[in-house]
Amino acid sequence: MFLRVCVRMVQLIALSALAAPSLLAAALAGRRSRNRLAAGVARLLERFGGAFIKAGQLLATRADLVGVPLAEALGRLHDEVRPMTEAQARATVAASFAEAPAFIAAAVSAPPVASGSIACVYQARMGERDLAVKVRRPGIAAAFAADIAIVTSMARALSRLPWLRRVPMAEIAEQLGASLMGQLDFAKELRHLGRLRDDLADVAGVVVPSAVEELSAGGVITMEFVDGLDRRTAGELTDGARQACVVRLVGAVYRLLFVTGFIHVDLHQGNVYFRRDGSVVVLDAGFMFQLGETARERFTQFFSGMIRGDGEFCANILLSTVRRMEPDADLESFRKEAAALVERSAGAVAGDFELAAFAVELFDLQRRNRLFAEPEFVFPLLSLLSLEGAVRRWYPSMDFQIEAAPYVMHGLLLADPAVT
Repeated sequence: MFLRVCVRMVQLIALSALAAPSLLAAALAGRRSRNRLAAGVARLLERFGGAFIKAGQLLATRADLVGVPLAEALGRLHDEVRPMTEAQARATVAASFAEAPAFIAAAVSAPPVASGSIACVYQARMGERDLAVKVRRPGIAAAFAADIAIVTSMARALSRLPWLRRVPMAEIAEQLGASLMGQLDFAKELRHLGRLRDDLADVAGVVVPSAVEELSAGGVITMEFVDGLDRRTAGELTDGARQACVVRLVGAVYRLLFVTGFIHVDLHQGNVYFRRDGSVVVLDAGFMFQLGETARERFTQFFSGMIRGDGEFCANILLSTVRRMEPDADLESFRKEAAALVERSAGAVAGDFELAAFAVELFDLQRRNRLFAEPEFVFPLLSLLSLEGAVRRWYPSMDFQIEAAPYVMHGLLLADPAVT
């Protein structure tokens, strides 16, 4: 692994050096070259490959933070990454089945309908059924493992800095790394897809494709083909239709967060589509995370306090989630500052509330008052950050907190009395 990481570091440095002159020139050219700079950054992340494409996909969900030109340029990393060759796809299919179904072998001879960081998706037809065949890229596991090792090492180094000493940088990097590596396990993703479909079955207007287990193996997942998936559709809908889609998506995410604790961490535009019939399609169950029951209940309780604007209650919930504290931790100062932050933020509509800034300030409050944060909560925050990007773009007047109320109530009713 050490040699692989060294080789990967050299590769990243070399690619950065090659791209630096054009990126610098575009940056110095000012506003008139913003699109060229954005396209250059997207190309560089695509050339990096591996986990860096995942980072670009997350950034693409936040046009409000990175700007529209960069978000749009990064948007193609969701499903328009350079595809694997036909020979590579055929090799993965051949290695996955003792005898590959003929229709799958034929499907991968055509260009894919979508191409992401981990796999390409091909449209296939078996009799009267239209199917989607997801084929894992060869060698992707080695690239991801090296990238995660690099990021984890950087996180450990950063955690030694005085102002980051109480932020669980290494633990967050390790948990994220384990979850990212879990995306490469297609047998696990197959199980997750079934569970995601079950968990969202009661959310009206939300579609999760069903897997075809008997046609899935190794690095191949076969599922029903869902038609009408186009990232441009969201921008072409009427305001009312688009807002209805946002409400459905928010409901789906809140059910996962507060009721089942089974979190979809990868809610970028390549995995969530609005369709012209008003339905919302949620794809790809690779990057999922199961919150522990105590963590789910604490997170739900905190959100219930946000809805009520009860800062003191939220501060106490946060204190109950602290992993550890230093002997001179200032609990009263934390309670007072956290309560004030919650009360300032309560009741804000999506366009006026910035989750990223809110989360950063919470982490900073814990750090300054010598408390060590719980790293598990980074997963619901990542899910909400992606969701918030869509809401702020398409329905900024939505009351993000009030929409959560029925799901929070449901989640609270499930709580273990021993925990609450």
